[in-house]
Amino acid sequence: MSEDMQGHGGPVSPPSTNERSVVVCGTAGGVGTSVISALLAEYRAATSLGGASWWVDAAGNDGDLHQRLRATGDEALLRTAAGTGLLPAPEAAITDVVVHAWRFGAVPVVDAGARPLTVLPELCEPELADVTPVLVVGPRPDLLNRSREVFSEWEHAGLLRRTIVVICCQVPTLNHQALTGMLTDAVTGAVSGVVGLDYEPVLGEGTSLDGAAQQRLTAGTWSALQQIAIRTQRSVSRG
Repeated sequence: MSEDMQGHGGPVSPPSTNERSVVVCGTAGGVGTSVISALLAEYRAATSLGGASWWVDAAGNDGDLHQRLRATGDEALLRTAAGTGLLPAPEAAITDVVVHAWRFGAVPVVDAGARPLTVLPELCEPELADVTPVLVVGPRPDLLNRSREVFSEWEHAGLLRRTIVVICCQVPTLNHQALTGMLTDAVTGAVSGVVGLDYEPVLGEGTSLDGAAQQRLTAGTWSALQQIAIRTQRSVSRG
């Protein structure tokens, strides 16, 4: 981690925009955390933030999204065609990367990987009170069972009430509506909002996610991204 990403220089306030910074965590590996976080950053770059929209790779994995997004330019901060800045920060603390982005006037979407319990203490710190947490859940019975501890710990810490839950279906033959309904009923009132993302064939290909690929995304996928974006705005009433 570079020295200028370690919080030196005193307190930093978030940029004065309608959009909040976002930290996205998966309740398990392979539920779509990286793709959802990157596409949210792309959506906000295209619709509101422009180059102030950053996607921070803090998952700690050898990811390939910068290649799939066809990002180019300075390796320290690549740019997609939509203008999203891609910041690699695999070993940095979440607080450090968020504050680092704020210093540049950026509003980051941080991919924190499948580490919801590890990053929980940071998300509860006053420095990140303006950040919206997002939990990505897979609508399979085994994945929902494995997520119970995460929901319990986040609720105990008081974090769940400002969290957006995204239910991401990655299998085309999976009938997830009943499980999605059960989860929605269980967490409604305990979380800030729930957004369902149906199976997306373009994402199922596992190939490019550049502008041309994004144009092929279904209307349902764009609607889900819009819902997430709206729910991470300051103007939206929580509850």
